[in-house]
Amino acid sequence: MNSATAFTANTQLTDEQLEAVESDAPALVVMSPAGTGKTEVLVQRAERYMSTPANKYKRVLVVTYTTRAASEFTARLRHQIGTEMERVTAGTLHSFCQTLLSVHGSHIGLPLDFQVITKDEDRAELFARYDTSWCIEEDPQLFRDLDLARARGDEHPQLEPWRSALRDAGAVDYAEMLTAATDLLRIPALAITQRNIYGTVLIDEAQNLTPQQYEFITALIGHHSESKSPQVSTTLLGDPNQLVTGFAGGDSHQMELFASEFGAQRLQLSRNFRSSHRLACLEKAVARKLDSNGSHRENGVAGAVDGIIEIQDFRTEVDEGEFVAEWVTRLLTEGLPPDARTTKGSGHLEAEDIAVLARHASSLCAVADALPQKGHAIAQAHNGDDLMSTPEGKVALLLMKSRSDRHRIEATAELLRTFQIELKEPQNTASNEAHGSAPDALQTTDFEHLAPLLCADSPATFMNTLEACRLPESASDELLSGWSADCTLIKKVWTEFKGVTPVSERSWTRFALHFDRMARGRDLGPGIRLLTVHKAQAREFKAVAILAMNEGQFPDFRATTSEQQQAELQTFYVAATRASRVLLLTRARERPTRYGNRSTEPSRFLQLAKGR
Repeated sequence: MNSATAFTANTQLTDEQLEAVESDAPALVVMSPAGTGKTEVLVQRAERYMSTPANKYKRVLVVTYTTRAASEFTARLRHQIGTEMERVTAGTLHSFCQTLLSVHGSHIGLPLDFQVITKDEDRAELFARYDTSWCIEEDPQLFRDLDLARARGDEHPQLEPWRSALRDAGAVDYAEMLTAATDLLRIPALAITQRNIYGTVLIDEAQNLTPQQYEFITALIGHHSESKSPQVSTTLLGDPNQLVTGFAGGDSHQMELFASEFGAQRLQLSRNFRSSHRLACLEKAVARKLDSNGSHRENGVAGAVDGIIEIQDFRTEVDEGEFVAEWVTRLLTEGLPPDARTTKGSGHLEAEDIAVLARHASSLCAVADALPQKGHAIAQAHNGDDLMSTPEGKVALLLMKSRSDRHRIEATAELLRTFQIELKEPQNTASNEAHGSAPDALQTTDFEHLAPLLCADSPATFMNTLEACRLPESASDELLSGWSADCTLIKKVWTEFKGVTPVSERSWTRFALHFDRMARGRDLGPGIRLLTVHKAQAREFKAVAILAMNEGQFPDFRATTSEQQQAELQTFYVAATRASRVLLLTRARERPTRYGNRSTEPSRFLQLAKGR
């Protein structure tokens, strides 16, 4: 960046933030843990670039992890620069690649009206037409493997045939969108054109980059032949502790690779600029436990207020939900408590300043019932992988979806892929029901107790059958109570569905679609935010409650390896750092099962909060 600029940095920036904003390094990596003002650095770095006269004909590309983050960044920067926002492109990598291909895709053989195929059932139908010897039942893992192979830059024997099928159809899927855009930038003239358009690239949440995304970025920014530096000024901001996309190929080591390949300047934001003192101390304690960047935070605890961390336990989950609803009511009525309030602030809170989080959606049922009873609107969003808290819950949901015309292929493939369950049509449904025998599809699996669900002839019968399905009493307490919670969630969605759907229209497909809408969430409207932790990433709230802080719930009982346990700790780090002033951690001492209540053990993560 050119130093001759009329830009004046925000006087409230710390020295570390100011150094990041004013750096002229062509390649810059900023390690930015939660609460250190990363977004402000991003905004001011973009503003500084555009205020430099030498850059007046150049655009700024800002890559965000989500479309929501892009909208928030755009709104914040527009307030600073007004009409100059016309020079800013902000969005996800996929949205940028799609635009690039829409304009230039014909150079690599894409039609002007190319399709973007997103659903597995559509991909399966396309590939089966291309290769008539292939069927999804024999290779149910195919598309997940292809996506992961491309994300990681690995080989796969079916990758070229799949790409040929896409080319023949004039289509791309999400992963191929990145590959095609990278191929496009291998054309020197087009790469030069893009580098002439964009003078700087700013990448937010860079810890989530996959090797495939990194390859696209390096193709876009290029190398100077005489040095390691990029041809386009590039900044990566992120926090390795907040990696949440490892399952999809995300790899925080891409930040280190970028620093090494491009000779990047490395900066560290160490002061928690957002959080209260107690919350900043908790964040540092968890960061130390993760053994990633914690040592850089020793002088970083300087919250403007003390803040509050409260730990509560209750006899039942219903008691837990009612307490949290009362806690929300108190915050909205009285505002932030004195220890969490600045001397200048009123402490007033809006509903959207408060979030209730859980590791799994099923853990939010009690509070989702209690909040409306107190007169509070709620806005929910869940991550699909966090919806059910047990394998049995996921199988039950997939068995329901496998009866839907629209979801049959995808659900059946996932059952076979994940649980080795091959569905077969019952030969004599009436006989099966009469004798209570299980269809062959589930008789030889660990899920045979769910086999009666296959005999249900309607969603209503399915729900009645679900009520009767029992796991063996010898199963672990975590599995028994988790199954009970999953059934409660499924029944809750069914009740909502019945309330808005006439009896004659309660088909398998409509119920599955209703479940999908619930899973995606409705968190754009007003109300208290009820979110699974993964849905809360990159967002912040003044007050956060984290529910179900029990061993087996958070951390998840299925996390048995050291890598999985480390991932659970990272998930807790993300959850705890969503709060800036008040954090409430709750648990129920008992959880219901079909065999009566079972006692629980407090989460190991509570010790971190107590020992802050």
